Amino acid sequence: MPLDTENMNWLITNDRVMGGRSNSRAVASGRTLRFEGELSLANGGGFASVLADLETPLNRFHGIRLTVAGDGRRYQLRLRESRASRGVAWRAEFEASDTPQRILLGPDAFEAVIRGEKVIGARPLAQTAFKHLGFMLARGAEGPFRLEVRDIEFVYPAEENGVRLVVGAGRGIGRALLEAQLASPEVKRVIATYRPGSERSALDKLQAQWGERLVLHPLDLTQADSLAAFETLLGEQEGSIDLAIHAAGILHGKNMKPEKSIEDCSPETLEQIFRVNSIAPLMVARALLRSQSRQRRFTFAALSAMVGSIGDNRLGGWYGYRASKAALNQFMRTLANECRHRFPNAIVLAIHPGTTDTGLSRPFQGSVPAHRLYPPETTASRILQLAAGLGAADNGHFFNWDGTQIPW
Repeated sequence: MPLDTENMNWLITNDRVMGGRSNSRAVASGRTLRFEGELSLANGGGFASVLADLETPLNRFHGIRLTVAGDGRRYQLRLRESRASRGVAWRAEFEASDTPQRILLGPDAFEAVIRGEKVIGARPLAQTAFKHLGFMLARGAEGPFRLEVRDIEFVYPAEENGVRLVVGAGRGIGRALLEAQLASPEVKRVIATYRPGSERSALDKLQAQWGERLVLHPLDLTQADSLAAFETLLGEQEGSIDLAIHAAGILHGKNMKPEKSIEDCSPETLEQIFRVNSIAPLMVARALLRSQSRQRRFTFAALSAMVGSIGDNRLGGWYGYRASKAALNQFMRTLANECRHRFPNAIVLAIHPGTTDTGLSRPFQGSVPAHRLYPPETTASRILQLAAGLGAADNGHFFNWDGTQIPW
């Protein structure tokens, strides 16, 4: 869970202890800490810092997740065993840009220092009990500074079963997600669904290559009996699923294309696109939850689209696709709220994967710059990297592939 920064006792230490003239203050409200002031290089100064006691010492360090924003300067996150200035501190640098960024600082990001000088042979992070956490601005240009830390969360090793689920693995992003996870030594088994009657030669090749590590299952997302059979399959699996990604969706097809105006809208087409893009992911999530342990950590991610953002809608058009993805986002947000009580360690979210070179987007790629059209393998890698860095504070959010939040 994120730290309750508002109830932590934040104490300022600036270069004034050495005769400098920097000044700063720290204001905490809810989970947000605002650290700001004026950096001065006068009298050999040039640093400002804030430190707080941890209510419970941090043992067995594995990483820290932060959401940060600021003035573009580079700051340090610092961990200490004691407040003594002569003691060892472990520091990791990060940049705080104007746009909020979700970052993960793992063990490799930290180095041991005493008063800014590196320490050789310091005790490993994993063997150190940290009792204090803080932030520092050291050196840099004179003038005002501002750092906002939206949340702070410690990373703990997940008790993963190594079981994954990809819905819509027959082609495009779904297949790339399947192949990437099968190639990962951390994944023991992937359950992959495909549309009955679709071309599956590529899936058959993967089955021949990976054997029992790949469980293929036909799933018609619009049929109750097919969803029931899928739920039975999940219930028969050994071990809970760690990561489920719903990658199935429609944009165009036989007698269906994005609407340019309201005159192009028909009830039949709108109903079809809602059944696949909105209702189906929710029904898949329902089937998944019925087989999941309530205390285990797991992630359910539905691939949405930026055009589903009501706040970002400036062009209009594409009525059905926009509305179906907006409905999907609302379903995921509502499910995330419910899971806070029923499945407290679950993370439910929507992800915009970026414009990817697949059959879904191909008829509409003419206006997409080449540098913003991504191969499926790149998109899959980004999605999995994003999922790996998620924490409890990310439950119920709508993310771009780069980890930034998209307005609802």
